[in-house]
Amino acid sequence: MNINKNLAKLFDVPMGHDNTLSKPNNSGGTFDIANFQKDYSFVQDNLKSLIGNGNVALESALKVATESDSPRAFEVVAILLKTMADLNNNVLDVHKKAKDTTGTKVEVKQTNNSVFVGSTKDLQNLINKERSTEKNIIDAEVVNEQKQQ
Repeated sequence: MNINKNLAKLFDVPMGHDNTLSKPNNSGGTFDIANFQKDYSFVQDNLKSLIGNGNVALESALKVATESDSPRAFEVVAILLKTMADLNNNVLDVHKKAKDTTGTKVEVKQTNNSVFVGSTKDLQNLINKERSTEKNIIDAEVVNEQKQQ
Protein backbone atom coordinates (compact mmCIF):
# COMPACT_ATOMS: atom_id res chain seq x y z
CA MET A 1 0.00 0.00 0.00
CA ASN A 2 2.87 2.34 0.70
CA ILE A 3 4.12 1.88 -2.87
CA ASN A 4 0.77 3.10 -4.19
CA LYS A 5 1.00 6.24 -2.07
CA ASN A 6 4.51 6.96 -3.29
CA LEU A 7 3.52 6.40 -6.93
CA ALA A 8 0.43 8.56 -6.49
CA LYS A 9 2.54 11.39 -5.12
CA LEU A 10 5.15 10.94 -7.86
CA PHE A 11 2.64 11.04 -10.71
CA ASP A 12 0.13 13.44 -9.06
CA VAL A 13 -2.68 10.89 -9.18
CA PRO A 14 -5.43 11.28 -6.56
CA MET A 15 -5.86 8.40 -4.15
CA GLY A 16 -9.25 6.78 -3.46
CA HIS A 17 -10.75 6.38 0.02
CA ASP A 18 -9.43 2.84 0.44
CA ASN A 19 -5.83 3.77 -0.50
CA THR A 20 -6.29 2.55 -4.05
CA LEU A 21 -5.91 4.61 -7.13
CA SER A 22 -9.20 6.14 -8.22
CA LYS A 23 -10.38 5.34 -11.70
CA PRO A 24 -11.45 8.20 -13.95
CA ASN A 25 -15.10 8.45 -14.89
CA ASN A 26 -15.31 7.10 -18.44
CA SER A 27 -19.04 7.53 -18.84
CA GLY A 28 -20.08 8.90 -22.21
CA GLY A 29 -20.49 12.60 -22.70
CA THR A 30 -23.38 14.40 -24.25
CA PHE A 31 -24.07 14.26 -27.96
CA ASP A 32 -23.12 17.49 -29.70
CA ILE A 33 -25.18 17.87 -32.86
CA ALA A 34 -23.05 20.78 -34.15
CA ASN A 35 -19.86 18.70 -34.04
CA PHE A 36 -21.71 15.78 -35.57
CA GLN A 37 -22.94 17.90 -38.49
CA LYS A 38 -19.44 19.28 -39.05
CA ASP A 39 -17.87 15.80 -38.97
CA TYR A 40 -20.62 14.38 -41.19
CA SER A 41 -20.04 17.10 -43.80
CA PHE A 42 -16.29 16.56 -43.62
CA VAL A 43 -16.58 12.80 -44.14
CA GLN A 44 -19.13 13.22 -46.92
CA ASP A 45 -16.95 15.75 -48.76
CA ASN A 46 -13.89 13.52 -48.43
CA LEU A 47 -15.69 10.48 -49.79
CA LYS A 48 -17.08 12.46 -52.73
CA SER A 49 -13.62 13.84 -53.47
CA LEU A 50 -12.13 10.34 -53.35
CA ILE A 51 -14.81 9.08 -55.71
CA GLY A 52 -14.13 11.93 -58.14
CA ASN A 53 -10.38 11.32 -58.09
CA GLY A 54 -11.00 7.59 -58.44
CA ASN A 55 -13.09 8.14 -61.57
CA VAL A 56 -10.26 10.11 -63.16
CA ALA A 57 -7.73 7.43 -62.18
CA LEU A 58 -10.04 4.71 -63.47
CA GLU A 59 -10.32 6.36 -66.88
CA SER A 60 -6.53 6.70 -67.11
CA ALA A 61 -5.90 3.13 -65.96
CA LEU A 62 -8.47 1.78 -68.40
CA LYS A 63 -6.84 3.71 -71.24
CA VAL A 64 -3.40 2.30 -70.30
CA ALA A 65 -4.82 -1.21 -70.01
CA THR A 66 -6.49 -1.15 -73.42
CA GLU A 67 -3.40 0.28 -75.14
CA SER A 68 -0.93 -2.10 -73.52
CA ASP A 69 -3.06 -5.29 -73.51
CA SER A 70 -1.20 -6.24 -70.33
CA PRO A 71 -2.96 -8.62 -67.91
CA ARG A 72 -1.44 -6.74 -64.97
CA ALA A 73 -2.94 -3.46 -66.22
CA PHE A 74 -6.38 -5.06 -66.38
CA GLU A 75 -5.86 -6.46 -62.90
CA VAL A 76 -5.15 -2.94 -61.65
CA VAL A 77 -8.35 -1.71 -63.33
CA ALA A 78 -10.33 -4.51 -61.65
CA ILE A 79 -8.90 -3.61 -58.22
CA LEU A 80 -9.66 0.05 -58.82
CA LEU A 81 -13.25 -0.81 -59.79
CA LYS A 82 -13.68 -2.78 -56.57
CA THR A 83 -12.25 0.11 -54.57
CA MET A 84 -14.65 2.54 -56.24
CA ALA A 85 -17.60 0.25 -55.46
CA ASP A 86 -16.47 0.10 -51.82
CA LEU A 87 -16.27 3.91 -51.67
CA ASN A 88 -19.81 4.19 -53.00
CA ASN A 89 -20.99 1.72 -50.36
CA ASN A 90 -19.17 3.78 -47.72
CA VAL A 91 -21.20 6.85 -48.73
CA LEU A 92 -24.40 4.90 -48.12
CA ASP A 93 -23.03 3.58 -44.80
CA VAL A 94 -22.29 7.13 -43.66
CA HIS A 95 -25.89 8.11 -44.41
CA LYS A 96 -27.21 5.07 -42.52
CA LYS A 97 -24.99 5.72 -39.51
CA ALA A 98 -25.96 9.38 -39.47
CA LYS A 99 -29.63 8.44 -39.54
CA ASP A 100 -29.08 5.94 -36.71
CA THR A 101 -27.11 8.46 -34.67
CA THR A 102 -29.56 11.32 -34.98
CA GLY A 103 -32.49 9.02 -34.29
CA THR A 104 -34.57 9.81 -37.34
CA LYS A 105 -36.12 6.55 -38.40
CA VAL A 106 -37.70 6.09 -41.79
CA GLU A 107 -39.81 2.99 -42.24
CA VAL A 108 -40.23 1.73 -45.74
CA LYS A 109 -42.94 -0.81 -46.38
CA GLN A 110 -41.97 -3.00 -49.26
CA THR A 111 -43.88 -5.88 -50.80
CA ASN A 112 -41.94 -8.43 -52.79
CA ASN A 113 -43.26 -11.18 -55.01
CA SER A 114 -46.86 -10.01 -55.02
CA VAL A 115 -49.00 -11.91 -57.50
CA PHE A 116 -52.46 -11.04 -58.78
CA VAL A 117 -54.62 -14.03 -59.49
CA GLY A 118 -57.44 -13.15 -61.82
CA SER A 119 -58.27 -12.05 -65.33
CA THR A 120 -57.24 -8.85 -67.06
CA LYS A 121 -60.80 -7.60 -66.67
CA ASP A 122 -60.62 -8.16 -62.90
CA LEU A 123 -57.30 -6.30 -62.70
CA GLN A 124 -58.66 -3.34 -64.68
CA ASN A 125 -61.71 -3.20 -62.42
CA LEU A 126 -59.46 -3.25 -59.36
CA ILE A 127 -57.16 -0.49 -60.63
CA ASN A 128 -59.73 1.96 -61.95
CA LYS A 129 -63.00 1.78 -60.07
CA GLU A 130 -64.60 4.67 -62.03
CA ARG A 131 -64.33 2.81 -65.32
CA SER A 132 -65.16 -0.51 -63.76
CA THR A 133 -67.65 -2.70 -65.55
CA GLU A 134 -68.80 -4.04 -62.21
CA LYS A 135 -70.16 -0.85 -60.73
CA ASN A 136 -72.47 -1.27 -57.81
CA ILE A 137 -75.85 -0.38 -59.27
CA ILE A 138 -78.76 -0.60 -56.94
CA ASP A 139 -82.15 -1.20 -58.48
CA ALA A 140 -84.81 0.20 -56.25
CA GLU A 141 -88.41 1.07 -56.54
CA VAL A 142 -89.98 3.88 -54.55
CA VAL A 143 -93.25 2.89 -53.04
CA ASN A 144 -95.50 5.40 -51.37
CA GLU A 145 -97.68 3.65 -48.93
CA GLN A 146 -100.16 5.66 -47.03
CA LYS A 147 -101.53 4.26 -43.87
CA GLN A 148 -105.24 4.26 -43.75
CA GLN A 149 -106.84 5.13 -40.49
